[in-house]
Amino acid sequence: MFVVLLVMAPSSQELEPPANPGRFSAAFGSRHSGPCRFAPDADAKVLLTKNNGAKRCAALGSAASRCVNKPNGFKLPSQRSGQVPLCSIDNQRILVMRILVVTHKRLASLCNGHDLRVWHLCRELAKRHELYLLTIGLSSLGNFNDGLVGLADVFKKMNDAPNLPTDRPSPKRHFRRNDSNYYSLSYPHHFSMVTKAIADICEQNSISHMIVFSLALAEFVRPFSSTKKILFDLIDSEVLTLTREIQFFPPWPLQLKTHLKAHLMRARLAKAEACLPHWFNHVTTVNDADSDTVCRLSGISANISTIPNGVSSDLAESFDVNGHVAKRRGVAFWGNLSFKPNSDAVRFFYGNVYRPYLAPAGIEWCVVGRDAESWLVEEAKRDRGIRLTGFVDNIHSVLAEYPIMVNPMRIGSGLKNKVLEAFAMGLAVVSTGPGIEAVSMAREGIDYIRADEPEKTALAIRLLFEDECLRLSMIKSARKVVLEHYTWSKVAGDLDALLCSL
Repeated sequence: MFVVLLVMAPSSQELEPPANPGRFSAAFGSRHSGPCRFAPDADAKVLLTKNNGAKRCAALGSAASRCVNKPNGFKLPSQRSGQVPLCSIDNQRILVMRILVVTHKRLASLCNGHDLRVWHLCRELAKRHELYLLTIGLSSLGNFNDGLVGLADVFKKMNDAPNLPTDRPSPKRHFRRNDSNYYSLSYPHHFSMVTKAIADICEQNSISHMIVFSLALAEFVRPFSSTKKILFDLIDSEVLTLTREIQFFPPWPLQLKTHLKAHLMRARLAKAEACLPHWFNHVTTVNDADSDTVCRLSGISANISTIPNGVSSDLAESFDVNGHVAKRRGVAFWGNLSFKPNSDAVRFFYGNVYRPYLAPAGIEWCVVGRDAESWLVEEAKRDRGIRLTGFVDNIHSVLAEYPIMVNPMRIGSGLKNKVLEAFAMGLAVVSTGPGIEAVSMAREGIDYIRADEPEKTALAIRLLFEDECLRLSMIKSARKVVLEHYTWSKVAGDLDALLCSL
């Protein structure tokens, strides 16, 4: 019986090309390229299963070869007392795993990128496996939110670990070189309590596998790396995020304290991320650039893969591109406006694109999202060309009025979910390189227009307004990419297959 522990913490946001850029191979399916990439090895074998008489193959690593004896299907160990039963679907014998999901907070809002990823992946995995939830609060404040509706339908059991103590953390934390030692040095007694709680749940539920989400919880599950199969989902590389942010700091010696603090933090984070492939069986991220960063830091490439985010297939299929008629001559941007990469993108776009190019041309700019900065609120009051909606329950009703989505992101890492949403809802996309890099299956000039400079951004927007055939062709092509490669069922299936290969 396989059982998986899933552990998570908040997401964050290229340093240089990977040492081995060819480390990834295609994963699962008839195509040999795709958003989910797995590392090949010398012992990789072809796994064959029956599906209504047709055989399909997938290249797996050496661990997966242990599950394959003959080309006529999976051959799994016989069921022993206490094991989760095997089920049979289309002549395939599938092992039902028990997965313990451990988070740094309750899953509360799909507006949060971390919660969005964890919720949808878990909901899909729960269709095939038993899921259990443990929340490890990394704040001394109580967690009073009620969580997402439907958690009880996804998780068989839900537990809370003790919150962090309210007393001051130990000064030993200041001497850490690796950020994965923060909690064990700051709150050693609390750290022991949490690891014991994890051990108890593992024993009570016969846990044999774990999935860990994001960097802050690595030290809590490292003690189990010798006895459990651990898949660590970093989501975004915090090193990559901070590196890109530092690029826009004022030059030395201005803001010297800010520079020093950021470089010290990056050094600690780099050591922490470098350890992940050494400590755990497999490491995943949401973006190839994040995977490349971990590969470079660790010197390891064989057990690092990219699992992107997705969209609901209902979202993509509910939009008829032929019936999509834009009611406004304008562009749209949306997201949590207190999130630094978003607030930076909004300020950059306003000063460098909207004000000098779009406003004189009479092109409206719609910004959707909570927590807009005060300067933007004031500008929206003075300028009728800026439509600031705040948070809206039904974002689709607003975006249906616009033909183009702009994504002027300059910093951050990971995957910008707004791009997949735009593809699915029928908006043509104009994006910077960092804003689109994680959607690796999208093709520049066919599915979107890349524009990194303000003038090119303005030219691309005008082109899409003037050439309706180009715009509609791009919308159709982009939505096809989403349906084929970026639905939650597709990416969760890739994650499930990777778990089975450990």
